[in-house]
Amino acid sequence: MTGNIRLLIVSLAVLALNAPLMAHHSVAVNYDTSREVTVTGVLTEVVWINPHSRFRVDVTSDDGSVDEWLIEMASHNAMVRIGFTTDVFMVGDEVTIIGSPARRDAKAINLRWVVLEDGRELSPTGRTR
Repeated sequence: MTGNIRLLIVSLAVLALNAPLMAHHSVAVNYDTSREVTVTGVLTEVVWINPHSRFRVDVTSDDGSVDEWLIEMASHNAMVRIGFTTDVFMVGDEVTIIGSPARRDAKAINLRWVVLEDGRELSPTGRTR
């Protein structure tokens, strides 16, 4: 086998192994981190998974209509390490969500803070407001 063919095979193998890493996105690609939105509603879904945990929240507008919002967060493992335990969030709880709005979905947010019914504030970054 010539040197060029070996180089080609090695290059293709490296590219194939790195494809999953390139597929992961940064927050700034999907969310406008220069802006902040706030919604208050009722949790309808709490999903603790990797690579991104999520909430679904029903938000009632002034005219009485209900919109479902998707709230994306970090992985389950990362969320638990900073205090987002599975027993803190229950379907039916009212929450206030503060975060970056999605660039392509008018009803999606990347979580910065959540305010619980009892007034506690949690942030996936561990920051305080």
